[in-house]
Amino acid sequence: MNVSEIAGALEQEQSMISHNLRPLVRCGFVRVERRGKERAYHLNTETFEALMDIVESHAERCCPTGGRCQL
Repeated sequence: MNVSEIAGALEQEQSMISHNLRPLVRCGFVRVERRGKERAYHLNTETFEALMDIVESHAERCCPTGGRCQL
């Protein structure tokens, strides 16, 4: 998605989205791809899959519900 699409989906200002994307791109959580004049942002799935595995493992070991939390 580009910044406008992300801002619309989250109902937030484009400037706030751009501001918060910078460190995520710099740290490799989000990747950016040039498409003509715009930039498309997407999650670095390799990183997020590894993080989610850690969160799931923690929840299974430490949560009283065995990782089956209810919101």
